[in-house]
Amino acid sequence: MKTNRQASQEERGGVTRHSIPDNILFWLKIYWKWVPGVVLLAALELILGALVPLAGIYLPKLVLDQLAGHVTAAALIRTLGLWGLMMAVLYGVKGGLNGKYFVQNSVRGYIVPELFLKSLRISYEIPESEWGKKAYQEALGVAEGGDWCASTRTFEGTLAILQNILCFVLYSTVLSVLSPWVVLGLVVLSMLNILVIEKGLRFEDSMREREARHSRHWNYVLSAMGNMTAAKDVRIFGMHSWLGGIRDRVVGEMEEDKKAYQRLHNWQHAMHGLIGLVRDVAAYGYLIYSVSTRQIGVGDFVLYFGAVTGFSGFVTGMLYQVGDLKSARNATDYFRAYMALPEEVSEEEIKRMGAVTQSGQENSAEGGAPGIVFEDVSFAYKKEDGTPGEKVLEHFNLVISPGEKLALVGVNGAGKTTLVKLLCGLYQPDQGRVLINGRSRKEMAPGEWYQMLSVVFQEQLILPITIAENLSLRRREETDDNRAWAALEKAGLAETFVRQKLTLDTFIKKIISPKGIELSGGQQQRLMLARALYKDAPLLVLDEPTAALDPIAESEVYESYLRHSKGKTAIFISHRLASTRFSDRIILIDQGQIQEEGTHEQLMELGGTYAQMYQVQSSYYGQEAGA
Repeated sequence: MKTNRQASQEERGGVTRHSIPDNILFWLKIYWKWVPGVVLLAALELILGALVPLAGIYLPKLVLDQLAGHVTAAALIRTLGLWGLMMAVLYGVKGGLNGKYFVQNSVRGYIVPELFLKSLRISYEIPESEWGKKAYQEALGVAEGGDWCASTRTFEGTLAILQNILCFVLYSTVLSVLSPWVVLGLVVLSMLNILVIEKGLRFEDSMREREARHSRHWNYVLSAMGNMTAAKDVRIFGMHSWLGGIRDRVVGEMEEDKKAYQRLHNWQHAMHGLIGLVRDVAAYGYLIYSVSTRQIGVGDFVLYFGAVTGFSGFVTGMLYQVGDLKSARNATDYFRAYMALPEEVSEEEIKRMGAVTQSGQENSAEGGAPGIVFEDVSFAYKKEDGTPGEKVLEHFNLVISPGEKLALVGVNGAGKTTLVKLLCGLYQPDQGRVLINGRSRKEMAPGEWYQMLSVVFQEQLILPITIAENLSLRRREETDDNRAWAALEKAGLAETFVRQKLTLDTFIKKIISPKGIELSGGQQQRLMLARALYKDAPLLVLDEPTAALDPIAESEVYESYLRHSKGKTAIFISHRLASTRFSDRIILIDQGQIQEEGTHEQLMELGGTYAQMYQVQSSYYGQEAGA
């Protein structure tokens, strides 16, 4: 498994740089996997994209040659009719292929879920780390940005390049009949155009970091000035002029960028115009000379005239598309690097975990409530460069008996939540091991380990879906209604829902359904309790889920958890010590070590840190109640 130390090397400097042809082949496989039909449509569009303009420059020659041959009006009309019918069919089919745009863009709908599912299969510490979040956002660049996203630009750019190459070959063949020197001259002049465009691309590369910095500043200013919650501070502290100055500076920086681009574009247009003038004067002069000396006919003159006009456009178009592919390469490289991260959980394991039956018995471990051992555990979060930071836990040892109700307390940053993450198998110890029923995380499949846990974290995952789906976290048809109502009853929500005439099919929140309900803070916590009871795992963990509630509401929720944790091993974490009095044992953690342990009465009698914290909190709540 790749750790932060290893994975951080994948960051910008360590991302593998793939060639443009390699990326084209990569995307071709993606499109062929999800929407193979669009690849076939693109191949047809490629052929038509070359034939339509070629047919267009041959039509005037055909008419003039017919007139020069003194054909009858009927023959001319018949020829033009057939040619016109062919052109109409070609244009009609080519126009109909515009519908592939919508099919092609549907690939983005497959890419984003694939990226998200990848995040579930790699080690949890990667997407939780700062560099992992950044890598994920950069990888999303392949699908975000509409028509400007990497997947679309690569697909469309590749198609355009192939069309331009095919047209270039066909037009070169036409012009080479006139004179190979004409083709050579046009290629040389087109190469000058390429140098002009290449200079522009280098300038854009040099501006990319500067633009990104200015864009970040501008987005922050927009969000800050649109944040009405800050209006009080702006008024009271007189921040108007200061904020206005920041706005003016950021706008000024962005205007300087625009002026630099405008100067570049003006220069490019001037150079393209000059090169085009030289090309046209030389090529058209040669054509006029050739037709005047009867080396070519009037029909050939018109044909070659059209070929010269389109020739340089195809060469220039190829270069522009190569520039687009270069721009799309960064996001593609980020996406490929993220998708190449080693997986901790296989796709098959994910599917197996999702297919676990809802029987309840299968969610319970054999042998009832499990015992837990932290054996000489040391752990430190990694820094951005992958090196270990300050140790959160060091040579930590703890034994939790089967069925025990344990409370973990301590100041913020003492290591309580880190302990939960290690227990849940989301992180692996740098040293030592965590055992459940004598088995370590490495000896068990992730699904088997997770199946033993019902965890309520500080962050609530309440989705804008039905009550039933929020309980089971499965599709509605996979939810056991009897089991769901039993869980709501135990959590103290069933009576409330019945009184409000809510059903299991009622949506929570109004994002999807305008008839959805908004739960109070206490109801949300009870819903989390109901979810944990629905799963009915043998190990219950509460990681300060009631921090936003008042002390009385928190006490009620914890009492509900205790009441329904019979026959389970339970671990409670709370910063309010009154909520931990009911536990069999209380552990006070400080600086990654157990400083005190015992029952509430024992720790109060000890008169140590726990007793002091409890007395301070009791005094505070007493003053609050008196107020």
